[in-house]
Amino acid sequence: MPAISATNLSIGYRNSPIVSDINLQLRTGRIICLLGANGAGKTTLMKTLLGRIKPVSGEVTYTGTNIDEMSAAIDHPSFFPYLSGRRNVEVASAFWGLDVNPETALDAVGIDRAAHGRKAKDYSTGMKERLELCLALVPHPRFLFLDEPQNGLDPDGIASLSEMLRAYRDKGNCVVISTHLLHEIQGVPDECIMIRHGRAVQVANLTGVNLANLYYGRHES
Repeated sequence: MPAISATNLSIGYRNSPIVSDINLQLRTGRIICLLGANGAGKTTLMKTLLGRIKPVSGEVTYTGTNIDEMSAAIDHPSFFPYLSGRRNVEVASAFWGLDVNPETALDAVGIDRAAHGRKAKDYSTGMKERLELCLALVPHPRFLFLDEPQNGLDPDGIASLSEMLRAYRDKGNCVVISTHLLHEIQGVPDECIMIRHGRAVQVANLTGVNLANLYYGRHES
């Protein structure tokens, strides 16, 4: 089974660890949530797993996959603000050497047809999040990384996003999302990686688990 593994990993910048001694595995067919407060190191961990920044120490290994099978919406914005939504998809499609239909791709993430030709800078916050998801999906990655994808979405948008992520997982892919919004993500991930106090702990089975109770160390009633 394709997987990304971290062994004795310490992450940070300029040899200053933010999170230390990380041991985890990301497998296909799973939705994995990185839970942690703002500044805890969630985005840095994603970038390290993607090979975009070097770890302070430890290693990341790829089994049955490589970085060409990964895509992410991390650096916001990840689109060209003065191009239309349609043109952004065309650019992403050309970058990956693919022939993706922009209308179909934008429709799939819930962007109205009337907005396809508008400049991305004029999109609402929620529509910008949808566009970033759309662009990350263009290469059909085996491992999809999304940084705070619920930001700017209303309850219906969050529900729609959750449905899309489950469908993508069910095609045999891995979805990794970061968030600090515990209630909004409840019931979506199959497992989580909690980042607190400079440490990361992977919880592989979330069946019947309340994420807020888990994160804050409260006992289930």
